[in-house]
Amino acid sequence: MKIFDIGYNKGEFTTASFDKFGNDTIIVAVEPNPALDSIHSDKENFTLVKKAVSSEIGEVSFYTAPFDNGVSTTSQEFMEISRFTMGSKNLRPKSVYWSLDSAIQSTTLDQLIEEYGVPDYIKIDVEGGELNVIKGLTQKTPELFFEWHEEMSNVLYGCIEHLRKLGYTQFGVCGWFDEGDVFDKATFDPRGDSYLTFPENYYSWEELEMEKLIDEERRVNYGMVFAK
Repeated sequence: MKIFDIGYNKGEFTTASFDKFGNDTIIVAVEPNPALDSIHSDKENFTLVKKAVSSEIGEVSFYTAPFDNGVSTTSQEFMEISRFTMGSKNLRPKSVYWSLDSAIQSTTLDQLIEEYGVPDYIKIDVEGGELNVIKGLTQKTPELFFEWHEEMSNVLYGCIEHLRKLGYTQFGVCGWFDEGDVFDKATFDPRGDSYLTFPENYYSWEELEMEKLIDEERRVNYGMVFAK
């Protein structure tokens, strides 16, 4: 078992992966935030890459939240329109303050695959930068899942368009859904983006009817979309 953890953050997903799949799991984690350190450095089959993942190898602007080192992004749009800035019925406006940390080195999913091999799972949780990450992939892998926020449906739909071009045909969704939005094709997750909670069923993109979960002005629904 090989896993790419894109957006390692504080290591919770990697911990959950070792717990679920065993300590012989090979995990390549990517986390550019200099304030976050690896908690898995004692494992020989764990690699931490201190870069951002984007559509190209080079440099990208990187923004952090000085009062919450678990929140960072390469997406200026996310800073401007996400629930963390605009607020919602569950979150006060400007609950996160952003600062430009620096320009940091970037890599791509293709480059990671070239260096470490094709993973069984790719997890992407990069606060609005998911489309740029996925654009750096030019081959189909067994399964990939990425975080979505309803206020950034353009990112979601862009990701799906690219993945379908690569040959992904089956999709599922898990997440936190506002009252009244839960329907039989979506898997409700009380945490929203729990680690390794997989959809109960997969569908073609049209059959999934993802639009039923999206109201951009509400800024409440979010979760993980799965593609294989």
